[in-house]
Amino acid sequence: MISYFISRAVLKSSKQVYAGLSFALLIIVGLMTYSKGISILGLHVSATSFSIVILIVTFFETTLLERHITKIKKGEIGSNDKSVEREYNEIFVLIGFGLGGIILSLISGFMVLGEIDIELIFKIIFTVFALIIYMLTFLGVKYANLKVRYAVRGTILSFAMVLLAYFGNSIILINYL
Repeated sequence: MISYFISRAVLKSSKQVYAGLSFALLIIVGLMTYSKGISILGLHVSATSFSIVILIVTFFETTLLERHITKIKKGEIGSNDKSVEREYNEIFVLIGFGLGGIILSLISGFMVLGEIDIELIFKIIFTVFALIIYMLTFLGVKYANLKVRYAVRGTILSFAMVLLAYFGNSIILINYL
């Protein structure tokens, strides 16, 4: 997470988000390889950690984008800022990477666990719903002229629900089922 903020402060290019996330991925994989060795468990922890980092970065970028939109409406914007549509597209791509990380985490978690239990079924259901929502919004943006801003807002909600399923399922299953 710190690598993202460092790249955001140091780099002034349009790819600063991707550079920071790439560096964060290298750090996460390096630490997991050092800690767990090259194993399925290390892959699982790395994919889950990277998905969490992407969610935090996505929410942060969305907050910055909303601030950017507020400045545009007030007339306080400079001429060198990125366009709003471009920022929404970057966030949409980030969400896609996050969902890819969650799917990788789900597959590696299945390989680590080895059997299907209620917790894994719960995760699979939420992941499939989020993937369907993402694919529908992707197709809507690509072919049906859906505004990217509406697609991003809906997809962020589905992405947050998937991560809630990953972290909240233990609490729900232990306390209520």
